[in-house]
Amino acid sequence: MQQLFWFCLAYLFAFLLCNQGQKCYAQEIPESISYAQKYLDNRSADLTTYLSRSGKIQQRLLKKLKHKEGKIARKLAAKDSTLYWQYMQQRLSYDSIARLSQDTSALNHLAAKKRGLVDSLKGVQNFIQKQSGKLGGATALVDKAGINTPYTAELNKLQQQLSGQQHIDDLIKQRTGNLEQLAVGQNISGLQSIQKNVYYAQEKMKAFKKLADDPDEAEEEALEYLQGTEGFSQYLNGNQDAFGGLSNNATAEDLQRMGYQTKSQVNAMLQQKLGNNLSAVQQQMAQQVQDYSEKLNEITGKVSEAKKGIAEAKQTINEAKQTKDKLKHIEKPAFQKNPERGKPVSQRLETQYNFQTSRAGTDELRPAMLELGASVAFKHTPRLSYGIGISLSTGLGRNWQNIRLTYEGVSARAFADWKALYGFSLQAGYERTFRPADRPYLPEHQNNPTPTQPPANNALKDAFGGQQQAAYVGIMKRYRINSKVSGTFLIGYNCLWQQEALRSPFLIRFGAIK
Repeated sequence: MQQLFWFCLAYLFAFLLCNQGQKCYAQEIPESISYAQKYLDNRSADLTTYLSRSGKIQQRLLKKLKHKEGKIARKLAAKDSTLYWQYMQQRLSYDSIARLSQDTSALNHLAAKKRGLVDSLKGVQNFIQKQSGKLGGATALVDKAGINTPYTAELNKLQQQLSGQQHIDDLIKQRTGNLEQLAVGQNISGLQSIQKNVYYAQEKMKAFKKLADDPDEAEEEALEYLQGTEGFSQYLNGNQDAFGGLSNNATAEDLQRMGYQTKSQVNAMLQQKLGNNLSAVQQQMAQQVQDYSEKLNEITGKVSEAKKGIAEAKQTINEAKQTKDKLKHIEKPAFQKNPERGKPVSQRLETQYNFQTSRAGTDELRPAMLELGASVAFKHTPRLSYGIGISLSTGLGRNWQNIRLTYEGVSARAFADWKALYGFSLQAGYERTFRPADRPYLPEHQNNPTPTQPPANNALKDAFGGQQQAAYVGIMKRYRINSKVSGTFLIGYNCLWQQEALRSPFLIRFGAIK
């Protein structure tokens, strides 16, 4: 009786544990499907945005190239009629490429080309379908998961657009190369302009592609969850079209169903024909192969020694020829490339924040001040940048015993910065500060301490009526804080410090660049 009691208790415990595991597993499947759909939606949206941007860049490029190609044709006609005839015989032109880019029906056949990114998204779609199949007939769970996979048509469209744009890019490169060969030695200036436009358009598309590949927070969260789901990595990275539609993890049985002949089938056929003599035949064949290999090694050993000396002599001659060819065929760039021009405007902007302090005046008219500034710099080249900014001046009082916070005006800034070496750069700038008109430390009040007319009741003039300016040159040092933020330290010389009745010509600023 006691044994029956413990048996029933153990059975009940096992039943509850199994039931609980099934519930957890049933809850995990809809959650994995939800995260996979979120990841697929975000990646598809990023890819669609990239295709829209790169398509606009491509169309603007073709419009420019058609105009420049016409100029080159006129120059060829004026300089060399033979080259102009060769130019007219070429079927491919920027104009024909532009017409092809608008003909979507002509680009439909390119959709069959494989694209790694789209293939990985199709793998995620297969993962969703596989997970939804595990739910079986649980209608309530299917409705709760919200399973809907209308991604096939969308992914096929993205694949077609990617293939079409890549094909147009290849045609543009081909046409540019044809013009380079045709106009070589003719000193045609329009060709260099075409090369610049093609290069920077491709760099911009690469930059937008990099932005599309950079996952956002939702994608990172979904991918982090899915990486822990069994089998997801196989669908994300595996080649689902390997072996005629099977994945890379296909088994021998899967290959046999597809009609492939496996090693086990060959062994079975040999066993059926040779029977017990199969092992003897295998041993005899192995012995013959070994004997043949030993004799062959004796002969080839002597031949290899003779060839070794010849190969060493040839290698020395080839190295000398390669060095000579490299010196002859060093390709000089057709134009000075600016890496910044190939980036979107948002990636060429630097946000800077800084602050500086100034001491109180010895005449006790000017309080100690704190200036908080913000500016935006545009990278013209990797070394040269220029920008504008604003700052707010706050009075701190006369000394530590007389601290008083006051409004002392706002200023507008313009500056240029040229990077040198080791984080040092030369900076020059101009600033104009708009201060309250009644401040006694302003130059106009010091030169005319007794105003002849009473001040007008004008709030705007009272707040910004007084002005001071500064023109400085200085050296700025950048130092790394973390991967996204760099600190700055600037020491400069104000060329207008005496004119503006300042206590010191030097200014020191601390800041950060993001």
